[in-house]
Amino acid sequence: MASDHPEHDAWDALVRSAFRRTWRGRLRVTDGPRRRRQAALWGLVHVLWAATDLRDLGFEVPLGDLIDLVKTFRRGAGFAAKPRTRRRYFDDNAWLGLVWLALPEPELARELLPFVQTGEDPSGGILWVEGGTSRNTCSTASAAWLASSLGDDAFALRAMEWLDATLRGPDGLYADRIDGASVDPKVFSYNQGASIAALRMLGRTEQADATARSSLALFRAERLWQEPPPFLAIWFRALLALPAARSGASSLMASYVERLLGEALDPGTGLFTRGGLGSYDRTTTIDQAAIIQILAMRRGI
Repeated sequence: MASDHPEHDAWDALVRSAFRRTWRGRLRVTDGPRRRRQAALWGLVHVLWAATDLRDLGFEVPLGDLIDLVKTFRRGAGFAAKPRTRRRYFDDNAWLGLVWLALPEPELARELLPFVQTGEDPSGGILWVEGGTSRNTCSTASAAWLASSLGDDAFALRAMEWLDATLRGPDGLYADRIDGASVDPKVFSYNQGASIAALRMLGRTEQADATARSSLALFRAERLWQEPPPFLAIWFRALLALPAARSGASSLMASYVERLLGEALDPGTGLFTRGGLGSYDRTTTIDQAAIIQILAMRRGI
């Protein structure tokens, strides 16, 4: 018999598979049931996003413990990708800032924006990682989304204008990145989602609508099924906030969720690991956290 609250069941499965306590009682979140290493910041961002979505539905979640865990990743003005390292990714920090806006301490998002802005390359765009050379849609669009959410439209507009001139195709979809003169043309859903969100925040509704239409036409059937859930969670979140795309996104999400529950759910573990479902590096925790977000968003429609 199908559960009335699959998002709650999915969260409980995540807790069983990945949440651990140290001997001092502090929370650790691992990459999955067979892995002992602490999940990276990118994974924790999605766990936090899932937790805030469930909180908004009235479900009790350990937000305080999760926030304390994420704070251990802080390195100066930004947050490191992994524990006991200093390597900081600008997209990680932008995503974290966006999640922080929904947390009890939203002012920390404002503290993160200046660090993210240090990733701006002199020739335009936001670097993916400190010391790197590639400028990515995921770092540029997420930085613009965060900046526009915090009222810095000048920075957000500059970032999106560079992105439009450099990585936006004639179909309105954004390529993955540019490094030197080499463009990686791959199209991922989260890049479209972050761009749609930033454009909407900047009042560029017509452009946001065009990208939404093109991406809704592309990510269907097996293409949708094979896309990593963390990418889809960001994409669906952006589409549902765009009035012109909400109906189409809601319908597509409903069919995706139906297939998730029918084909991907392992009833023994409560994890979504079956049916050839797409994955982010075969890392259970981030995939499960993203699916919880999608289930919660579906519940909230």
